[in-house]
Amino acid sequence: MKELKRVLWGLIFICIVQEVQAQQAETEIVEDFASPNVRGMGRGRGIVIGYERLPNFKIDSESDDPSVGNGSEEVYRHNKFNWRIFAPVVNKPQTKVIVGVDYQLEEFNFENLNPSSYSLYRYLEDKNLRSVGLQVAYLHSLDARRFYLVRLSGDLNGDYTRDDINISDYLKVSVDLAYGWKRSPDFALGVGLQLGYTFGRQRIYPGILYNRTFNDKWGVESIFPANARLRYNLNDKTLLYGGYRLEGSSYNMFVDETPLSSFGDLELRRTDIKALLRLEREIYDFAWFAVEGGFRQYYRHRVFDEIGSRDPLIINDLAGAGYVNVELFFVAPRKWVEKD
Repeated sequence: MKELKRVLWGLIFICIVQEVQAQQAETEIVEDFASPNVRGMGRGRGIVIGYERLPNFKIDSESDDPSVGNGSEEVYRHNKFNWRIFAPVVNKPQTKVIVGVDYQLEEFNFENLNPSSYSLYRYLEDKNLRSVGLQVAYLHSLDARRFYLVRLSGDLNGDYTRDDINISDYLKVSVDLAYGWKRSPDFALGVGLQLGYTFGRQRIYPGILYNRTFNDKWGVESIFPANARLRYNLNDKTLLYGGYRLEGSSYNMFVDETPLSSFGDLELRRTDIKALLRLEREIYDFAWFAVEGGFRQYYRHRVFDEIGSRDPLIINDLAGAGYVNVELFFVAPRKWVEKD
C-alpha cells in the first residue's frame, strides 16, 4: 500500500509539471468558464434508480479468535438496490452548487444455513446493510482555464432500521478536493485528494482526473485510481463504455448473534474492483436506461471488533463472480441544455 501511494503521488507530480508546461504553450481560449466536462460525455443526471445482482459465489472466513472460528458457505444471491437524486441549488455559468441524496441497500442470501452455521453468515442472511447519504458539491471556475471542486458528504452506513437509528453510531463523512485545467473543449485534467472509504478504512487518497475526447466517436473518462472508462459514442442517443471501477464502503454493525454479540460494535469494510461493459440508451429525451455487466473481484472484505480498528476479527475471502446492473435515470431535457 505504501508503494502504491508513492507511485500515485509521483504520477500526480508528473501531471502537474506537464500541465504547467502545456499551459505556457497553449493559447486557445475555448470557453468563458472552465469545467471538468468535455464534448461527448453524457448529460448530468437528476434521478437514478438502480439494481445489481451477483449470483453464486463462495465465501471463506477465518478468525484468530477461537470463540469465533472459521466458516465457509455458498452465497447464492447478493443484491444491491440504490436510488440517487441530484438538484442544482446554484446554477450559474461560473459557479454551481449541487445537492444530492442517495440510498443504498445491500443484502446476502446464503445457500444452506441452519442454527449451527457460522455466526457471521447467520447474521448477514437477509440483513439489510443500508447507506443513506447527503452530499453537497461546489464547482467554481476561476477563468476560462481553471476550476476547482469541493464535495462534502455524510452517510449513515450500517444495519439500522427506522426504529433503532442513531446518527452518531453510523455516520461516515467524506471530503473531496480537486483542482483542474480545461485545455480545450475535448480535454480536462485535474488533481485532487479524497478523505473517504474507498479502501475500507477512512484515509486520504490522491486522484487524477483525466477526461478527453479524441474524435466524434471515442473518448476517455477517468478519475484514477478509482475508475477509468473508454467511451464510444455510437450516436447522440447511445453510449458504450468499457473499463473498471473501484468500490468500497464501511458498515457499522451491532450483531445479536453469538459469539459475535459479545464484541459490541463491529465494522464491516469491503473493497472490490469491477471490470465492466456498459450500454446507455435514451428512451425519450430526458429518460435513459443503462445495462452494465462484468466481473467483480473483492480486494478486501473484513470484520473488525472495534470501529476504526486496524486489526481484523474476521478475514473473508470472497470468490470472484460475474454481475449485472440495470439503471433507469433522468437527465435535463435537451431544450434546457441547448438554452444554457
